[in-house]
Amino acid sequence: MKSKHLITFLIFSITACYTHIARAQSITSPDTVCAGNTGSVYYVTGSPGSTFYWVVPNGTITSGNNTDSINVDWSSTPGTDTIKVVEVNNHSCIGDTQKLAVFRMPLPFASLAGVDSLCYSNTGTSFNVSFSGIGPWNFTYSNGSSSVSFTNISTNPYTVNTGSLSTTATYRITAVSNKFGCAGSPIGSGRHIVVVNPKPATLAIYHN
Repeated sequence: MKSKHLITFLIFSITACYTHIARAQSITSPDTVCAGNTGSVYYVTGSPGSTFYWVVPNGTITSGNNTDSINVDWSSTPGTDTIKVVEVNNHSCIGDTQKLAVFRMPLPFASLAGVDSLCYSNTGTSFNVSFSGIGPWNFTYSNGSSSVSFTNISTNPYTVNTGSLSTTATYRITAVSNKFGCAGSPIGSGRHIVVVNPKPATLAIYHN
């Protein structure tokens, strides 16, 4: 009788694990995020009552640990890591490890430099904006009195024409981002100065 009960128990346990086996699922690999991104949400579809064990290299789980949905703050260093999750259901059955490769994209950066010298009556000049990171890029520059924005730039470096200038102007990058929504910092992007020189004040002609 005891053997029969033991066999029945084993069959029930195996059936329970087979029926309710942990089947965590992930989206198509790989995934991309901006380096330093916060609040990234990752989730799987599992069985009710399961516990989920997550491993997130170079990321900090800020909420949802041991559940089927987590929030992650990523390292600000670019690179590729693999998120892993294992589901253990309420019968203590362990599911297959699910993996998702995540590429942390470098933040975009734009820079400019140089000095030009023009005469008062001029048609303007140009300067180059150089980019790093993954494009296409969006950027905004200011000359101190107005701002101009450009979007979906794939040329690197990108040439900006100033148009005719009547006074000296200093150009600075005020914003830079890319098509993936990653925003960089304009700090340290440099400046381009265009000096507009006055025309000579020649006096009238005299005859001795």
